[in-house]
Amino acid sequence: MRGPVVGLLTSLLVVTAACGATAPTPIPAVTRSTVPASAATTAPSPSGSVASPSGPASGSASASASSGSGSAVRDDSLLSILLPEVEDAPVTVEGASFDEAVRDPAFTEHVAKAAFAVVTTPTDLASGVVAQLRPRLLDDTFLADWRETYNEGACAQAGGVATNAETTLGGRTVYITTCGGGLTVYHAAIPERDVVVSLFSIGEGRFGEQLMRDLRP
Repeated sequence: MRGPVVGLLTSLLVVTAACGATAPTPIPAVTRSTVPASAATTAPSPSGSVASPSGPASGSASASASSGSGSAVRDDSLLSILLPEVEDAPVTVEGASFDEAVRDPAFTEHVAKAAFAVVTTPTDLASGVVAQLRPRLLDDTFLADWRETYNEGACAQAGGVATNAETTLGGRTVYITTCGGGLTVYHAAIPERDVVVSLFSIGEGRFGEQLMRDLRP
């Protein structure tokens, strides 16, 4: 059942790994090598460079055409689901990541609206996507496929998947995967909005966990 989301999650992992690579050098584990080499060559960052955060989250939304069967809309207001900052570090929009994602037809096939974000300090990082899926896509099977494929890609060159767990944070089920290399991946669904939040995180501050604990649907 994993086929329908493989392309989508490949694009998500490439762009989130790219924005993760902007973290300060004390976090060397979060680089483009977080994803498989085959995925990285599918959707490289513009001009061969990694993306940089584009600024604070805003409430604007803009349509973005794609070569797929539909279109996806960049809607930065989705980031209001996340905390605006973690330990005084602002959660910022990663606009270039959206631009990369919409080049993948699988992304636009499954996602109606999305926003990418990153938050960093010299010792911690969290990066990921808030994706509003197309109607009637979000069910247990889709979410399980999404998580499995995303986790495998995120952990492929970070020591592989080490453990999978499920817990409750802020009254919501959160799925947590740890990679052998120290990366942690978080997923949560917000069914009432057809939204999936997927983040990877590294550092003792556990920024990903803090964001997932305080989702604000």
